[in-house]
Amino acid sequence: MQPKNKKWKQLFKASSTDLFSPFYLWLGLIILTICTLGPFVYLFSSSLSLEIELINGHIFPHAPTLKNYIGLLTGSNAAVFASALKNSVVVSVLVTLISIFVGVFAAYAFSRIKFPFRKTGLFVVLAVQIMPSISIITPLYIIIRDGIKIDIPFTGIVLFQTPPLLDSVWALVFSYTSFSLPYVVWLLAGYFQTIPKELEEASYVDGCNRLRTMFRIILPLSMPGIAATAIFAFLNAWDEFLFANAFTQTYASKTLPVMIAEFVGKHSIDWGAMTAGGFLASLPPVIISLFLYKYIIGGVTAGGVKE
Repeated sequence: MQPKNKKWKQLFKASSTDLFSPFYLWLGLIILTICTLGPFVYLFSSSLSLEIELINGHIFPHAPTLKNYIGLLTGSNAAVFASALKNSVVVSVLVTLISIFVGVFAAYAFSRIKFPFRKTGLFVVLAVQIMPSISIITPLYIIIRDGIKIDIPFTGIVLFQTPPLLDSVWALVFSYTSFSLPYVVWLLAGYFQTIPKELEEASYVDGCNRLRTMFRIILPLSMPGIAATAIFAFLNAWDEFLFANAFTQTYASKTLPVMIAEFVGKHSIDWGAMTAGGFLASLPPVIISLFLYKYIIGGVTAGGVKE
């Protein structure tokens, strides 16, 4: 009995290097797992339930069925779901590519090139990132409605102007990039600072210029961080709802979050289609996170240490 009592006491006793005892650590881990996976499990079980069971508040289906998925993928909602899925993929991929392409150069400049107000500019980028999206939705709407215009101030000379972008995927690409790009720049700037400057200096000695050094030295060493940042940028664009709901009007440009929200009508709710569509829409982020979690963890933790 004594060994068992000793093990039981050790479970509640924290070592000198631990803040909490093993019991409370495991308890917190269990609670975190339930809170994280609980909604996803409930969404899946609801998608397999009949509407009458959902209305009655059953957590698990008494008679599991694929009726909701069949109705979503083959019924009147099939074309709408396919169009929303295509729009979500196109917008998320374009936003990720543009943000990474521009963000790599901007982050490298902030982390390696010395110029006036460099740190101030980096904090401005952070301020743009933490600014609430609702605060810029009105000016973005006006810009998108009238078309993006580049002109010479106070001269009236227009160098470039797009046609109105409202209700198009380009409106979402432009608006999503406004919050995705600062996030990418901030993360990559921190990651680039972890790469020793001696490697660049050795490259300069070998005759490489700054641009060649960036492509041959910095970028190959930064691929884990770039991959992690690209994953986060893709997931943020995939889940975005506010801008998509404000800037789209037809299913030619609506994304999955907006399409799923429209199953909630004024007088009724299509519970089956909403839960089935919600579960299918949540699969890509879950699959990406499961298969690429090493890049996510490695990229984020490495970016927290600066040389």
